[in-house]
Amino acid sequence: MQLIYIHGLDSNHLAEKGQKLRHFCEKNFPQIKVVTPNLNCPPQEAITLLQQLIAQDENTGLVGSSLGGFYANILCNLTGKKTVLLNPSVHTGNSLKRFFGEDFDSLPDDFVGHTTPDGWTITKTDINWLVANRPDKSLNPQDVLVILKKGDELLNYQDAVAYFSQQDAQSHIIVEDGGDHRMTDFETKLEQVVQFLFGLPLIK
Repeated sequence: MQLIYIHGLDSNHLAEKGQKLRHFCEKNFPQIKVVTPNLNCPPQEAITLLQQLIAQDENTGLVGSSLGGFYANILCNLTGKKTVLLNPSVHTGNSLKRFFGEDFDSLPDDFVGHTTPDGWTITKTDINWLVANRPDKSLNPQDVLVILKKGDELLNYQDAVAYFSQQDAQSHIIVEDGGDHRMTDFETKLEQVVQFLFGLPLIK
């Protein structure tokens, strides 16, 4: 039994939400192995690495935050694994064009618009991949739980509501007042996340 936490932009394998999931499962569900890969690499490499990790355990659940939510949505479509998305990005490629200025189309493919603290140099090629590989909709909406904060200061929560409420693709959506992009109250969601992914309620 495996839970893969997929971190967001400018984060890494030590992301706070991933560590909270690991400590929660170690204490309450030791049968669940929490895996937190470092995905500071081009998106195609990140997806390939995540597919390899998923293949190691048939009983895998995914949790993705922000950019990680974009990746998790792709992987849910590809694998059908149950997935929880935390303030997910749904227009990632277009959103990240903000790092490249107004003349994006005229830039060379290897132009670097942003470098993450852990060394991913984001190129125009990466942005084009993100745009081209954005799923039109969730193919397994019944297996997706989306948790959103209205107070997200980086992403408009209504974009995710619209995307995951499409006709014939309605996912489970929870929208909460206040909060922030980092979802700093994530510890209050841990039990809910594990129950959705694995059907394991906390025994108190």
